[in-house]
This record gives sequence, C-alpha cells and structure tokens, in this order.
Amino acid sequence: MNKKSVNGFAFSRKIMLASAVSGCILVSSCGGDGSPRIKDAQDKTVYEATKGTVTEVEEIEPGDDYKIIDERIIDEKEKSIAIVHTLEGTVDTLSLAKIDSGSDEAKYQRSGLRNILYYSLAASYFNRRLGNVTPNSSYYKDATAYNKSTGLKNDLKSTATSRKIKVPGASSKGYGSGKSFRSFGG
Repeated sequence: MNKKSVNGFAFSRKIMLASAVSGCILVSSCGGDGSPRIKDAQDKTVYEATKGTVTEVEEIEPGDDYKIIDERIIDEKEKSIAIVHTLEGTVDTLSLAKIDSGSDEAKYQRSGLRNILYYSLAASYFNRRLGNVTPNSSYYKDATAYNKSTGLKNDLKSTATSRKIKVPGASSKGYGSGKSFRSFGG
C-alpha cells in the first residue's frame, strides 16, 4: 500500500468514528422513541371532538357584527355548519369546512363571522382541542344561548377521543425559567 491510500484509509476510519460518536450523542439526547427528552415532562390528556356542531348566528350590524343565537351538536363532525341570518332577511348555510379552507363566499371571508366561530362550540371543528374551546359570552345574543353552549361543551367532551401527550414542566417553559443565562447587570 502506498502512503496516500494508508492516509485515506485512516481518514475514513476517523470520519466513521466521528459519525458513530455523533449518532450516540444524538440518540442519548432523545427518548427511546427518538423524540427529544424534556427534563421534567408531564403527561397531559387532550380531547378532540368526534361530533360536529350547528352554530346559528344573526347579523346585528352590516358586515362585521354577528351574535350566536343557538348551537346544537350533530353526529358527524364533517357536516358541521354555520347558519347565518342576515339583516336582509336571507338565511345562508355555510359549511365549516369551506369556511376553514377559505373557499366560501367572499362576503364572509373578511367579516367577523369566522372570529365568532372560534369562540363558540364550532371551534372544535377548526382542529382546536376541546380544552381550548371556551364559549365567550360576549359573542352570544343572550345568556340563554350562552348557557346552553357551555352545557353542550361537556357533551362534546364526553364523546371526544382522548390521548396523552408529553408537555414541558414548569422548569422547561419559556425564557427565564430555571437557571438564568443573563450576565450580571443586564
């Protein structure tokens, strides 16, 4: 063997050794399933709705002001709809799937309708976990409609699927948690 091939062989062995060490470090920094380890991970149960909703709204002011007048739970999540009573006296039925994809009628794309749906039971359709679905009383026409929806949230949760996920504990969350990396005086 000449000197060049011996040096090339030694160099390739060093690269293989470095790769192996890097791989070991990478695997040891992850959990057994390859996911990153969180130093004080906690299990959290998340609920995802399996049923859908029919949210009925009424236009209060032209264009942007709507109030929820009624909500109902339906068996098929994919068939979730919003029923819109307009000031002109017409009734529009809109698929939440179309509203979510942005392909529904243009007059509702810039309106406050979508925002109101995010603070109603319909929010469970828009890939929001039920823990984040909280009816906001200011978007409901009256206390009766609001109270009905808060009661229905429990019905949605009782039929939801649940799964456990790992979330960071208190010492893993955010900047400034745990030990500080700031220098003195700043």
